[in-house]
Amino acid sequence: MPVIGIDVGTTGTKAIAVSEDGTVLAKGYSGYALLGEGRQIEQDADEWIRASVFAVKECVKAMRGAPVEAISLSTQGGSTVAVDGRLRPLGMSWTWMDGRAQEEARQLGNAPGEEYFYKTTGWKLSPAFDAAKIPRMKKEGQTGRKYLTTLEYMNYFLTGRDAVDPTNAAMRQLFSIRDNDWDDTILQAAGIKRNELPEILPTGALLGGLRKEAAEKMGLFEGTPVYNGGHDQYCASIGAGATSAGDMLLSTGTTWVVMGIAQKPLFTDTYIAPGIHPIRGLYGSIASLACSGASLQWYKNQFLNEDWEELNRGVEQRIAQENDVFFYPYLAGANYPVWQPAAKGTFTGFDLSSDKFDFARAIMEGVAFGLKRALADFEKNGCPVRSLKIMGGAAKSGIWKHIIAAVAGVPIEQMRETDTCALGAAMIAAVGAGICPDYAKAAQAMVHTDRVEPACAKETAYYEGKYSRYMEMWSCIERFYQ
Repeated sequence: MPVIGIDVGTTGTKAIAVSEDGTVLAKGYSGYALLGEGRQIEQDADEWIRASVFAVKECVKAMRGAPVEAISLSTQGGSTVAVDGRLRPLGMSWTWMDGRAQEEARQLGNAPGEEYFYKTTGWKLSPAFDAAKIPRMKKEGQTGRKYLTTLEYMNYFLTGRDAVDPTNAAMRQLFSIRDNDWDDTILQAAGIKRNELPEILPTGALLGGLRKEAAEKMGLFEGTPVYNGGHDQYCASIGAGATSAGDMLLSTGTTWVVMGIAQKPLFTDTYIAPGIHPIRGLYGSIASLACSGASLQWYKNQFLNEDWEELNRGVEQRIAQENDVFFYPYLAGANYPVWQPAAKGTFTGFDLSSDKFDFARAIMEGVAFGLKRALADFEKNGCPVRSLKIMGGAAKSGIWKHIIAAVAGVPIEQMRETDTCALGAAMIAAVGAGICPDYAKAAQAMVHTDRVEPACAKETAYYEGKYSRYMEMWSCIERFYQ
């Protein structure tokens, strides 16, 4: 029987039904809105339920009511809703992009201190996460019986059990990745009680059977097993087959996210974010490259009438021509590997002969250079890069994949299934239900890839030289915005 993975994302929910060999049997999707402006970015938590019901029903309809073996979830992390004693929302969810808790974050930065937060939770202290956000919610009148993020809220709807997993708990900045438990020092500093938080269960733990209400709405059988899910980036790593130490994942959305898999947490002076991986004994470490994908989308929207196919073709026609046009993708400041929020997006090295496709090429190369810098940071800290598993928007562009392989100097494995977060959730369900004995075997059966080899030695050498010049110019830009 098939399993269903549900990916409750930031702007919509996807569901995917797959067989035990990874064949996609059906998909469903429903979107929802982000509300607010400035530092206030909210979302209606019940939209997560509505969209999940719709997406699963689309799958069930396509499968003509075939029974489902098991269900699991992939979710956005860090979006929090205050709930009453019946676990109903007291207001809107404050998303992971909400920045109202600036003062609370400043106070926590003094004590227990920013370094304590990073070494305990794996995440750089942020006003967007719960250590700072829950005290702010209380100040603004949202004093809840509990505070749930997306995973727990959805788990409660499905099973009546509001459990979180370690990958989502860590992003709340209340959880110790060393102790695998809520951290009492942080809770005391933030004025948060343990009974205001959900129970912590491993990713893949059996939560129970699907409740009657949820089953009827989704068109599934009551009692269908539901297994605890995980944070979307960790689910994506499973859906991409990153199941062993040394595997490296690149997710190319609005923000590009690099995740390295290792046998120990990776703490660095650049604040790579380590966390407990769903696979026992492994850790995932995340670096986020803000505005990487958004940069090309912004450029296309503002300056090009061409569609994506024409844009890619225009860049391909110029790739053999050497030039010194550079782009630095800091349209929302620099957040990694240096923290430089005042930095701005920058083009350099163009002249009267430069055209719109030279600038598009510079964006593709500039983002790839930022990736190379991140990979060097992983390698310096003991996480060697042998290949890259790639997914998302850039994976659809042949020329961008070519540039990434040439700049990084390693083979690229492209996922045939683009919805890797939902597929990863489905694989969690498959392992939980015993369809697959473990995640490595699940990946062998359900994850299918195409391989892109690095460019020729001449092109790789060209990009090594261009990267050196890119870094020289960055040092000037960094000083300018200090």
